[in-house]
Amino acid sequence: MRSNRLRKIGNGPKNGLNGPPREKREIRKNGISASPGIVIGKAFLKDSELLVVPTTKIEESQVEQEIEKFLLVLSETKKGLLKLRTNIADRMGDDHARIFDAHLMILEDVMVVEDTVALVRKERLNAAAAFQRVVNRVMTSFDKIEDDYLKDRYVDIKDVKRRVLRNLLGRSKGTIDRPTEPSIIVAHDLSPSDTAQFDRRTTLAYATDLGGSTSHTAILARSQGVPAVVGLEDLFGRVETGDAIVVDGNTGTVVVNPDPGTIADYQAEIKRFKELEDQLLTLTHYPAVTLDDKEFSLCANVDMPEEVASVLEYGGQGVGLFRTEYFFISQEQLPSEDDQYKMYRMVAEKLDGRPVTIRTIDIGGDKIVGYLNRSAELNPFMGWRGIRFCLTRKDIFKTQLRAIYRASAHGNIKIMFPMIVQIEEVTKAKEICAEVRQELKKDRFAFNEDVEIGIMIETPSAVAMAEALAKEVDFFSIGTNDLIQYTLAVDRGNSKISHLYQNLHPSIIRFLKKTIEAAHKRKIHVGICGEICGDPMSVLVLIGLGVDEFSASPNMMPEIKRIIRSVTYDECKSLVRRVMRYRTTSEIEREIEDFLKARVPSVREIERTPR
Repeated sequence: MRSNRLRKIGNGPKNGLNGPPREKREIRKNGISASPGIVIGKAFLKDSELLVVPTTKIEESQVEQEIEKFLLVLSETKKGLLKLRTNIADRMGDDHARIFDAHLMILEDVMVVEDTVALVRKERLNAAAAFQRVVNRVMTSFDKIEDDYLKDRYVDIKDVKRRVLRNLLGRSKGTIDRPTEPSIIVAHDLSPSDTAQFDRRTTLAYATDLGGSTSHTAILARSQGVPAVVGLEDLFGRVETGDAIVVDGNTGTVVVNPDPGTIADYQAEIKRFKELEDQLLTLTHYPAVTLDDKEFSLCANVDMPEEVASVLEYGGQGVGLFRTEYFFISQEQLPSEDDQYKMYRMVAEKLDGRPVTIRTIDIGGDKIVGYLNRSAELNPFMGWRGIRFCLTRKDIFKTQLRAIYRASAHGNIKIMFPMIVQIEEVTKAKEICAEVRQELKKDRFAFNEDVEIGIMIETPSAVAMAEALAKEVDFFSIGTNDLIQYTLAVDRGNSKISHLYQNLHPSIIRFLKKTIEAAHKRKIHVGICGEICGDPMSVLVLIGLGVDEFSASPNMMPEIKRIIRSVTYDECKSLVRRVMRYRTTSEIEREIEDFLKARVPSVREIERTPR
């Protein structure tokens, strides 16, 4: 896949990086892009502390004393985490502080505590050795798990284990080592507390061997606006503190001890991207309209209320997709109706009358919530998720809908249901909405009775039933990430077959055309909210297909707007008619590539990255 996004670029210190060639050999590693941006700087190794836990037999008379010591340490560790949580909440907000709730839950886990106490009593083990054995057994159960989100919870357990063992061994330390000058943090792994405690003023970027796009490191890096590359596998052992290093969060590349030529390339890249970003930002207050006056709505995808500021900064006309599940994931228990209401109201009020489409909870697939006690699924992406979960857990669904409807009194809110595969799901969900409206009237809550209701089109069955579904709702939003994955039977996370994940596969273009035509036949609005919006070639096809709304990450919006303002609707429609005749993705891409070079040459510049 091409790198098509214009990223926000940061520039690290350059002192000492432009001198004569260094003796150390340049090392280039590819990982997972976790947070965008390019930084050149010096490495700071966050070394994982090696804790050697002695295994000793204690006297029978010491057993109760050892257990008391263990329980006291758990209590003190909990107090320390609560203090850290408060500090992070003050600095970064409560949403980010909630990541420590998982740590607190582990400390309070009855099985872990009771099994440790039992080992001390039965085998007369010292508490540190007993606790380590119990927690290691829990961690071993994670070895064969393939789900990215659950793998990331492994980090939470390891972090708590380290904290408790430090206290049991008398080696407690309240803070981690931090750089004293602006540096790039390099680690084998980073716990949530590690990442949150680094000072933003001296943290230029993160590079870790472990982690995925759903890891806490990735989430916090994005929220801090810090470039990050994770999943580098064996970078940590190849770097020393003080080494020159480049972190390219755009392409997922890290270069250690870069040659002078590499440094020059990246410095030019940073400058070029900054110039392009400045150019694109001049379009912020202009409409997304083609040269022949076809106007499109340009909205953003967000996960948290704090991101709304970026939507407005980049000229967004609203939020086309507010993913609510991340609010659930970040909590140790189900968020209450009032908690959700406050969050939805905050987003609506910040947008000041602009629309916000709230997708009901899409738990499942790669997004798992521990407190729901969900059993493991062999194929979670095709399992109990999206609207299936909501209709099964009507209590959770109704609580969320009540909060959304109450917030609708304070802004322009729409409701959207995910993972629809049949008409019955829509009718049942609408019936529950009607129940909620009646309850709110009875409870004398103010709300907008005319909130629009829409659905995600992200399965082949929804495309096939598009005309029938269009009769049931006020709008469609095509979720191309899942639609492409399900249609082409391609797991995007599988590197062996990722090349088969193709935005411009002939079947995908036909599915998009069928869905948009079905929506317009019923005179309902249809938008696109997948990563396809970040691909300039795909944007041209979407224009030609006549989609009404683009919804993408905030920093993608200026690029999409430039493309729209550089072409005519008629020529894009003609382009679509031509590509519809082709049978292969490569033929389609060549046709669109030629058009893009001729009509929007500046977009080609955005894609160039140093190699």
